[in-house]
Amino acid sequence: MKKLLLILSVIFFSASCAKDEATNSKQDRVLTCGATLEKPFQCISAAGKSTITTFDIPELIGCWDSDDFDFCVKYNSDGTGLITYKPSAFVKGSTQKIKWGAMVNSKGELLLSNVGTVYIAHESLQGSLDPQIALLNFKRSTKQWSGFDLVSIGECKPVSSGGGGTTGGGTGNIILWTKSDQGCGTIKVTINGQSNTITQYFSNGSPECGQAGGATFNLPAGEYNFTAECSKYKWDPTPFTITAGGCLKMELK
Repeated sequence: MKKLLLILSVIFFSASCAKDEATNSKQDRVLTCGATLEKPFQCISAAGKSTITTFDIPELIGCWDSDDFDFCVKYNSDGTGLITYKPSAFVKGSTQKIKWGAMVNSKGELLLSNVGTVYIAHESLQGSLDPQIALLNFKRSTKQWSGFDLVSIGECKPVSSGGGGTTGGGTGNIILWTKSDQGCGTIKVTINGQSNTITQYFSNGSPECGQAGGATFNLPAGEYNFTAECSKYKWDPTPFTITAGGCLKMELK
C-alpha cells in the first residue's frame, strides 16, 4: 500500500511540473515583427514603424460608417478589411484593401489607454493610407470610437457614379513605370488621393501590375487622372480609364 501511494505521489508531482512548465512557456513567449506569428496576431506598419496587432476583437467585425469623414470601413475576422471612400463634389469614390488589428505588447496583451480603449491600426495593401484613419481608438465595452462618429451598419454602400464616382462594375489595376532612369530618384504618383512610388526603371519592357519597382493602384472601374513628381520633374494630370479585371500599363516619359 505504501509503495502504491508513493507511485501515485510521483505521478501527481510529475504532472503538476509538466503543467507549470507549459504555462510558463506560454507566458514567456515574446512576439516580435519579423518572427512567424500565429493567428490572431499580425504585423502592421503604422506611423512609419511596425507594430504587433491582434484581430481577435469580435466586437469590431462588420462595417462602421462615418458621415463626417466620408468613409466606411469593413473589418473581416481574418484581419483583412476594406475602406470605402465616398464620392464628393471634389473627389471620386474609391475602395482600398487593408489589414487591421488592435495593438498589443510583446506578450500579446492589448495596449489600453487610460480610459480603457484599444488602438486599432490599419495598413493599406495597395498604396498609401489617409493618416487620419491609420490609427483609431475603440472602446470594446461600449463599442464607441474616440474622435470619430463611426456607427455600426449592415454593409458599406458600394461606390456609385454620383459626385464623380465609378460605375460599381468591379475593380481593375494600373501600373505606372519608366523605361529609363529619370535622374531624380523615386517618383511619387498620386491617383484619387492615394500615392505610390516608382523606385526603379524597366529597360526591357513594361512590368506587370503589382510588380515591385512600379507604382500599382487597384481602383474601381471608372475614369481617373494621375499626377507624378520627383525632385526635378512634374507630370501634369493625365486621364485614364480603369476597366474591371484589367491591368493598364502607363509609361512616364
